[in-house]
Amino acid sequence: MLSVKELKPRIFEIKLSGFVEASDIETMKRDLTPALEAGGKMGLVLRMENLDDVTGDALIADTRFEMSMLPQWSKVGRVAVVTEKQAFEALLNWFDPILPMIEFRTFAPSDASAAEIWAADLPKSDATGPGLRILEDGSDGLLVFEIDGKLTEEDADQVFDAFDCAVEKQGKINLMVRVKDYEGFDLGLLGGGDFLTSKFGAIGNIGRYAVVGAPGWMRTMVQSMGPLLQFGMRAFDASDDAAALEWASAG
Repeated sequence: MLSVKELKPRIFEIKLSGFVEASDIETMKRDLTPALEAGGKMGLVLRMENLDDVTGDALIADTRFEMSMLPQWSKVGRVAVVTEKQAFEALLNWFDPILPMIEFRTFAPSDASAAEIWAADLPKSDATGPGLRILEDGSDGLLVFEIDGKLTEEDADQVFDAFDCAVEKQGKINLMVRVKDYEGFDLGLLGGGDFLTSKFGAIGNIGRYAVVGAPGWMRTMVQSMGPLLQFGMRAFDASDDAAALEWASAG
């Protein structure tokens, strides 16, 4: 079974118990979609302490629902998961760096009240500037930009516009990004095919890509992906900025 209840304005409890089936996902879709489409941040409390299992059809239906609402999930500020199963905590630790714009935390069933209080205490955004700044426009063959905050669709457009202009002049471009503060990305970026098409279509025009000051999980991703890409990609510590600049420029 699955039920959705609004505990207070913009704070919702999703309770899963027994066996969750595809029809239960339809219930969640019906009750949660209006809140996701409305404005303002929201918090979720997932009560999973009495969950036995989820059917395959329910998993498929849930995936379809989450993908259809992908641009809206950035409105979720906090997700509190009430469970006694350690596997869910490990799963959340995996999701945490992928969706850093959403705070996840697990609570024991005995702490369900604390979970509701935490989910309702939504953090206030203190961002005062853009999530991305172009530092060097690539006119000399090196495009340098800085990430400082949450990336938006406008930020992505800004980078690709600068990249396209540089490629038109140079033919091939080297990239360098300084990660000052990464707070995630607007999930709307993944909602349109144009963004992904541009991203993958640009790969053939990159010589080298230096990533400077990346957090641990991002650095690991760069190191893992580097050998698989057709261009050079390396991660550097913030203190190695000069070395990163020299390496990227030599591509």
